[in-house]
Amino acid sequence: MPFERTRRRARPAFNSNVFKVENFEFEGELDPDEFLKWLQTVERIFEYKEIPEDRKVKLVALRLRKYASLWWTNLNAKRTRERKSKIKTWDKMKSKLQARFLPCTYVQDNYMLFHHLTQGKMSVEEYIREFEKLMIKCDIHEPEEQTMVRYLGGLDPRIANVVKLQAYTTFDKVCVLAHKVEQQTKSRMNVYDSFKPYSVPNHGKPLNMGSTTPQPKSSTPFPSNPQKNQTPQRPLPNLPHPNTYPIN
Repeated sequence: MPFERTRRRARPAFNSNVFKVENFEFEGELDPDEFLKWLQTVERIFEYKEIPEDRKVKLVALRLRKYASLWWTNLNAKRTRERKSKIKTWDKMKSKLQARFLPCTYVQDNYMLFHHLTQGKMSVEEYIREFEKLMIKCDIHEPEEQTMVRYLGGLDPRIANVVKLQAYTTFDKVCVLAHKVEQQTKSRMNVYDSFKPYSVPNHGKPLNMGSTTPQPKSSTPFPSNPQKNQTPQRPLPNLPHPNTYPIN
């Protein structure tokens, strides 16, 4: 049997151009939502391009700009003076970034918003998006049954009471049912509106409640004593009294 030399699969060459992505640079703005969005973008790129762990820190450091770049430089210089080891892993670098650019009360504030979240004037779709966004920000991991109860607690009671009468087993199913109930409610309201009496728009003019032209006054004044002006009645004939008739 001929000898076959096993060839070691060479690691594909890493192309640094993969990081030429819009909004990938970070300048150190004190906006927690934008900072978290930037972190999520970084990790998606790491996952998609399969970036090696030993290159992540250096590649992210190249994308820091303005104040963020100055802060990173000073942090490394301080660690050198204190004879601490260099930051070589992305997890540690991310924790340092979060400690500096994510307020310590950020999670607590979002927990408070999530706890008091109600649908209010939002549509069901808008409520679902806000509900899931706050769940992500608070990094909540709980049983799905508890999530469904939390969701129904903030839903419009007129919709939630109908959804509770249906069969559901997952959070996605509850969301679909709530959206369906909302659409059916709107359809019934549209049908009701179509049966209302038709009214012609008057473009701001007052409604015609009869003729507004003043009627001319009568030239003959009203009599002060109606009895004097009544037509005289004919006198009754003079008839003899019943007792005056002769008795035969």
